[in-house]
Amino acid sequence: MQQLLYAGEVRAMKDLEIPKTDVKPAELKLARQLIEQQTSDAFDPSQYTDEVAARVRSAVEKKVEGHEITISEAPEGGGAQVIDLMEALRASLERKAPARAASAEPLPRSPSRRASRQAGAKGRRTGAGRAQGDKK
Repeated sequence: MQQLLYAGEVRAMKDLEIPKTDVKPAELKLARQLIEQQTSDAFDPSQYTDEVAARVRSAVEKKVEGHEITISEAPEGGGAQVIDLMEALRASLERKAPARAASAEPLPRSPSRRASRQAGAKGRRTGAGRAQGDKK
């Protein structure tokens, strides 16, 4: 629902301009229930510090003082392995290509069920298979 805010990011209620609106009793009850479930008396945002903002402020101060800012080196030991998917696909297809070329003679295909049914239906429509004496 909401991410953690540091003390410097939280405004006091008296600083907010909240317009008056009509609220239905059921909506107010639900809102209070949600707030009660998510609140805690023991939480104090001032006990947490924003380390990212502190590092940025420190870097800005160093830059103002004339120091050169450098980006830290990546940790040794390697990171995640990056795979080129297109290259992997090409390699996979090249491995399968010789196997396909070895069987130059295609396998005979059996007629599909649909083709068999269509042939049977065509014979029924034309009257094939009826006895000679039967006429309609």
